[in-house]
Amino acid sequence: MDLGYLSPPTEEMTMLELEHHGYYPLTREHLDLYVPVRPGVFMLAIRLVNGVHKTFHTSQTENLYGSLGRILSADRSHVPPVVLEHLDRFQCYFTYFVILEPEYRMEVEKMLAQTTDPVVRLKVMNCN
Repeated sequence: MDLGYLSPPTEEMTMLELEHHGYYPLTREHLDLYVPVRPGVFMLAIRLVNGVHKTFHTSQTENLYGSLGRILSADRSHVPPVVLEHLDRFQCYFTYFVILEPEYRMEVEKMLAQTTDPVVRLKVMNCN
């Protein structure tokens, strides 16, 4: 199984390369099947009517499985409000990138968070 690792830059490279392997439904079953206990960056999204996944939350962590699992736990006191809003209204999806180096994780999180648009005005598929 290819885990979407970040390739660290070499002296010849000027860009980081991320391998994206798609989105999975945000369920315990999918976490157990696909998410490693590794450091990385994850994104939460909803699926639009046209099939495109629209990100609404991006975060970096030392433990992808643990962080995504806490979002699904019964204790939601630590879950950001924007995530709670989406969990209550929509079927949510996740994707992740395993990134071992903390400085790369922070940079990738910033980059991915800045490339998302608000989902307030968008038509959404799979409403609960």
